[in-house]
Amino acid sequence: MLTGALAGRKGAAAVALASALLLSPGLTSSAQAADSAPCTPDRNYPGTFLCPIWGSGVNLRTAPDPQAPVASTSPPGGILRVQCQVQGGRATYGGYWHTWWVKTPAVGMTQSAYMSEIFLVGGGNDEPDTGLPTC
Repeated sequence: MLTGALAGRKGAAAVALASALLLSPGLTSSAQAADSAPCTPDRNYPGTFLCPIWGSGVNLRTAPDPQAPVASTSPPGGILRVQCQVQGGRATYGGYWHTWWVKTPAVGMTQSAYMSEIFLVGGGNDEPDTGLPTC
């Protein structure tokens, strides 16, 4: 028969072991890569978000599709201001692929544009950014 103290330690150990097994990526069927650099709200422009991007001169398209015309390219500095994310056509680049696209805000005479989330820092293939709302 277990004493109360011993039962408590064994119970705590069992809970810790069960938690470790459930959280182990190799043992869960729906494990996803963690987004190491999610987009964050832009305090200067409410309703927009700042997204760290890799690469420079990344094509911004007129629609969330890799075949849509190029509207412009990403600004220098590694940050893109966006409104939201939307699913669209499948884009590929090297060994990466994505059907999620970020939408930039329209500013003055410049219309909204879309960039594949392949170029956002963090996350994995076909995973939406954890910091953005859906359009």
